[in-house]
Amino acid sequence: MTMPILKGLLQGYLKSLFDEGVVNDKFNETLSLKRTGEPDCVVQLIETYFEDVETMLSEIYRHIDNSKADFRKLASLAREIEDRSTSIGAEHMRLACPDLIKACDEKHKNNFQVALPWLRNEFDHTRNKLGSFVQMERRIIRLESAQSSNQSSHATSLNCPSAGSD
Repeated sequence: MTMPILKGLLQGYLKSLFDEGVVNDKFNETLSLKRTGEPDCVVQLIETYFEDVETMLSEIYRHIDNSKADFRKLASLAREIEDRSTSIGAEHMRLACPDLIKACDEKHKNNFQVALPWLRNEFDHTRNKLGSFVQMERRIIRLESAQSSNQSSHATSLNCPSAGSD
């Protein structure tokens, strides 16, 4: 596939992420980092977000069956997930967090047990959607890198005399 086709597909997919509400305008700010930093900084940021939220969700799940759950700690973890989701523009995740936070603040275990699976589901959905974005972005980065190295090796071969031309 040529680069313009891939970039067009990525733009179309990105539009669908906005249309579905998976991401919000803050995600555009996240994407703007690509122009100012390394080509894969957005990919790294998204992957770090996935790892961090997965770790926090695992920590929350460890406490779900504990009769003496520390709801302050659980609320803190849920707020951290909300903050990280807000900072990269993961809208579905941002919207799923308040119910869990409220259940923790009110120490309402039944509401907690309803809100947590919903947050997990939204995270899985967001990770799948943004994971596809990351795969497409990586493919473009690899192709751009390959094109760049091909152009520089071609330029070098033009500047170097061929063997046996003396």
